Amino acid sequence: MSDAGAVKVLLVDDDESSLRVLRKMLEAEGLAVDVSTSGSDALARLLQTRYDSILCDMRMPGMTGKDFYFRLKEEFPEYATRLVFLTGDVASTTTWEFIEERRLPYLLKPLNMEAFRQKLREIVGERPAPARQPGKIEERRFRRIAIKATVRIREKRWATRPPEIAAVVNASKEGVCFLTDRSYRLGTDVLVCFPYTGINDIEQDGCVVRAVELGEGRVSVAIALGDAGHRARAKFAAQEERRTGHVAALAPAEPEVSMAGISIAEEKRLLELRQKMAQEREEARRLAEELADLRETHGRIGAQRERMAAQDTANSSPLKELSDAKTAMAQVIEDLQSQMEKLQEQLAEGEALRFQATHDALTGVWNRAAIFDILKRELSRAEADGTLVGLLMADLDHFKSINDNHGHPAGDAVLQAAAQRLGQSVREYDSVGRYGGEEFIVALVGCDAAATLKQAERIRARICAEPVKASAVTVEVTISLGGASSSDFKSLEALVHAADAALYRAKRNGRNRVEMAVAEETSQQPTVEP
Repeated sequence: MSDAGAVKVLLVDDDESSLRVLRKMLEAEGLAVDVSTSGSDALARLLQTRYDSILCDMRMPGMTGKDFYFRLKEEFPEYATRLVFLTGDVASTTTWEFIEERRLPYLLKPLNMEAFRQKLREIVGERPAPARQPGKIEERRFRRIAIKATVRIREKRWATRPPEIAAVVNASKEGVCFLTDRSYRLGTDVLVCFPYTGINDIEQDGCVVRAVELGEGRVSVAIALGDAGHRARAKFAAQEERRTGHVAALAPAEPEVSMAGISIAEEKRLLELRQKMAQEREEARRLAEELADLRETHGRIGAQRERMAAQDTANSSPLKELSDAKTAMAQVIEDLQSQMEKLQEQLAEGEALRFQATHDALTGVWNRAAIFDILKRELSRAEADGTLVGLLMADLDHFKSINDNHGHPAGDAVLQAAAQRLGQSVREYDSVGRYGGEEFIVALVGCDAAATLKQAERIRARICAEPVKASAVTVEVTISLGGASSSDFKSLEALVHAADAALYRAKRNGRNRVEMAVAEETSQQPTVEP
């Protein structure tokens, strides 16, 4: 990332209202902000633009924050340490387990700007603000903002009325002016949300500096914000006599002016002119639409006249050529459809062969060669990322007696049910494979020894929760498991050997239990072949 210029931030959130509010807050900090409404759109932007930091919402349809994190680590690993999650779901156990397991930075909604500044400094360091052109600050200081927006006003002290939402007449960086049917006392301290979008907007301190009766129960109210509000409070505090009326000036010698620096009478005329201009613009728009409709109708009539003239001069020869071309094109389309059907059949056959080559025919889980390939890949990724991998060896208890007492079809049904329950007990990014016979192997991503033990107990409880119905018999099933983590055993051979030793210890200690590997059991590490 370049150290020059503004810090570039990418916002990812499916809520467009939240995106608008967050973008205004960050741009007010002098940041360059781009927005995306989905994780896939954000990944596409990363191919074209470089960003200093990414703020991503956890809960999004389609690609969630978790999915975005894994895609980001795989496709753009340089951004893994620049990602900050936004979440308002404080009650979700799954969300917090995901964040805490990986020690990921996060911020709670609504966004606290001081906490955001701290996170940004941790990611990009101190960055000088972009230089502004001299002479532009004062020129734009009181420039009114031509917008269509609403403002929410809440009295700060001794409030007896509910908050009010009113339409904005004009606004500047110093304050906001709106029309209302309420009365406001000069010098009243208020809390202002502007622009108000209807969600958790940030409130600003404000001070009522003008309230003018316009007639018919309408009042024009101006509120000073920020430093202007502080200056207004100081002026009101300096006045000797208590203000009890609804209309007063900040200083008796000064003419009453609006927030935009014009007199009240001029502002009334400005409002009338704006209404008249709006009516004229609406009339002009209507006339422009009518003119466009007339031009379109004229164009259609002219085109129809040309087509009729062309048809009058045409003879049968072009029609025959068109008919022949149509017949040839139909044959080409038929040939292409036939080729497409053959390609789809070949693709389906290839997919079926790939599945047969990588999955166990009886249970449908990964076969031995495939699960070992997955373990090698996960160990390499964990070593590069500084994470861990847990491994479980699982063996169904007394499986031989099931075959002997109930027959091999019952044994096959028990194996299929056990594989299905294993798959239901692990996370979507973990992997289950058949090691051989009644033994299974489970790869757990991001698990140390404690997390591996916890997952193994969950699997054991799920397997023996209910018996398996096989043909006309019901079979009670239990399972023994041995676990190991790459925090203690670095190579694949050592990891498998350690988990296998722990499995046999579980068998010796009574079955239907979980044992974790200890270093003393792995003094001789066998060679493991997939």
